[in-house]
Amino acid sequence: MKKLITLITLAFSSVTFANDSDNIWYNIQVLYNLTSELRQITQSLRNDLNGLMAKVEALPKPVHYTAGDGIEINGSVIQAKVSRHTIGEEYRGGIVFYVDESGQHGLIASKRNALDKGISWRNGDSGNKITNAQGDGIGAGETNTRLIIAQQTADNQQGNFAALVAANFKVLGDGVTPCKTPVAPDAVCYGDWYLPSAYELQLLYQNLQSNNLSSFAPELYWSSTEAGVSKAWLVSFADGAIVFDKKASTLGKVRPICEF
Repeated sequence: MKKLITLITLAFSSVTFANDSDNIWYNIQVLYNLTSELRQITQSLRNDLNGLMAKVEALPKPVHYTAGDGIEINGSVIQAKVSRHTIGEEYRGGIVFYVDESGQHGLIASKRNALDKGISWRNGDSGNKITNAQGDGIGAGETNTRLIIAQQTADNQQGNFAALVAANFKVLGDGVTPCKTPVAPDAVCYGDWYLPSAYELQLLYQNLQSNNLSSFAPELYWSSTEAGVSKAWLVSFADGAIVFDKKASTLGKVRPICEF
């Protein structure tokens, strides 16, 4: 528009109109020529405007995002909503008793004992042996459990013992009902349990039992941590004391745990 006004101003300023008495037809011709030139300028501007509008229409349209489940949008940042687990929470057929710094991973204790009665740590009467299941700390119980089963199964292939009972434990989503074998494909069955290490068992007592977040019989519970050739560690759920006792003759309770 500024360009158009400038051109009109220049055109009029450059025209010297003849006196009416000189030649009126000359003046009419000048105005006609000026009008024609202005018409061309206007058309040129219209073409330029149409070109600009076409470019604007070709620009990418704004995108509007709608956050689905588990997603949140803050300005231009799209990220997953992080739900943090808490101690005492019912989860995956058990009760959370340990959560790491991320809040996403930790340990779960089963809601019930694997057996109603106590059971020995050793398998059968084949004699005492070192199984090398001496790991302790978070996650150590799983490795210990595998070592114990691998070392002791051959002693009595029909026998049953604490680590094997924990590894064979499986329960439906309610945390109480045992899964049938084989597990139906439409069932939610949790079967990745193991016998806790001494450290994990102490955490279980400290975070659940002593805070009244779960109910345990006030008896000795086996850990998977070996204390020697003939002994292994247990935790008393009467007072939280950790003791070691004979693998063969001591009948301890078994409370399986798993990682998440």
